[in-house]
Amino acid sequence: MPAANTGPRLVDTSIWISADRKGHGTLKSRLAELTVSGAAWICWLIRAELLIGVKTPERWTTLDEQLASLHHAPVTDDTWHRAARLGHDLARRGQTVPLPDLLIAVAAMDHDLPLWTADSDFKRIASVAPLELDWFGVESH
Repeated sequence: MPAANTGPRLVDTSIWISADRKGHGTLKSRLAELTVSGAAWICWLIRAELLIGVKTPERWTTLDEQLASLHHAPVTDDTWHRAARLGHDLARRGQTVPLPDLLIAVAAMDHDLPLWTADSDFKRIASVAPLELDWFGVESH
């Protein structure tokens, strides 16, 4: 069941990227509302993924400053350990999920945050773990 449209949530890379595309005005508006209200959270994995995709040094600096102003869900040693276990459990079921997605999912669960995403990898994670998804129906993969 999707999360409510308000309240804190971890905003996945797929949402930030989709918000930059044409035709996603509703998504862009909602993201702006969450950001202004302080309800948009990220973690270092999401921040790094976004910064890696930036085209110019000037944009990198601006985006880095903007992302630094958001709430950050810390990724700890325990987060890494739990992500490894989750990935192991999924692999035993014949499902492979990229490590960054496992870490993002565990960071969301560690901080009791719904994960707002358009990445179907998180649906596989949510099928075996208590990950609350706020689904946006654009596939990023």
